[in-house]
Amino acid sequence: MSVTSARVALASDAHERGAQTRAWRPFPMEVADVLCVEQAHEDVAPRVHDRLSISLVRSAGVIRCESSRSLVAAPNCVLVVPALQLYSLRARGPSAGGTVTLLVGASYLSGLAAIDRARLVTDVTLVERIEALVAQLARPVRSVECVATIRAVLDRLTSLDAAVPSNGQHASSLGRVRDHLRDNPGNSEPIADLARLAGLTESHLIRAFHREFGLPPHAYHLRRRLAAASELLASGVSVSTVAYECGFADQSHLSRKFKEVYGLTPAAWATAVATGSRRKTPAKVGSIGVPRCDAHIARAISW
Repeated sequence: MSVTSARVALASDAHERGAQTRAWRPFPMEVADVLCVEQAHEDVAPRVHDRLSISLVRSAGVIRCESSRSLVAAPNCVLVVPALQLYSLRARGPSAGGTVTLLVGASYLSGLAAIDRARLVTDVTLVERIEALVAQLARPVRSVECVATIRAVLDRLTSLDAAVPSNGQHASSLGRVRDHLRDNPGNSEPIADLARLAGLTESHLIRAFHREFGLPPHAYHLRRRLAAASELLASGVSVSTVAYECGFADQSHLSRKFKEVYGLTPAAWATAVATGSRRKTPAKVGSIGVPRCDAHIARAISW
């Protein structure tokens, strides 16, 4: 099967046809904690996910991942980005069908080798496997065998040595600030406090952090807060509660920023991917738990 022949129009599980971004949960979380997101356009705004992201990139583009050099990727490749790492994609040349991203929950990665750096995969066979998997996940009726296929794809991805080159400029003081922002998505973080943490002046911190990680500290922290918000929404927490827990001024503020980055409103995202149960007690930001998949469902298949 060629990469081109595997392409299909993705199902509009929660959004009307013609929408720029669609999202869906192909299986109940207890079966496989995986979310799917399709963008009709190739550009991916700088973003962070609380999950491992596997993006099928169909057009040539410039990819930027934090602490890595920008690089030009050929059409039909796969970008794998660890949880909580910033990345973006700017398309170059004619459109070739947008991007599709699988967001994999931590519970579904149990037993696999850890991925701590972004990877760019160009192996034709593996890209074709992922194209075929995306086509299967887009169907209204999905076989449980897809769950085993996802696991096999993950096993293959974690075994590859295809790390995106580092920019070689990482500084421990900047890393401390980055980790602090990651660990405190619901808190306000004045730039003066971050500068003291890094031992730098405010202006120096802003420039150095932007150069190292791709965005200034406050813009980076906003993406981290949005990632936390997306997980709370997916677990059934109301939009108003999520806005409060993740440090947004109000529900409107969250909605505006969420759509700017992810292409969907928080309500549309929740409708598309929520587990279907509303939690009576809000979860603490950054500590959302998910159940493990049954071993017999998560079995690997041979290549």
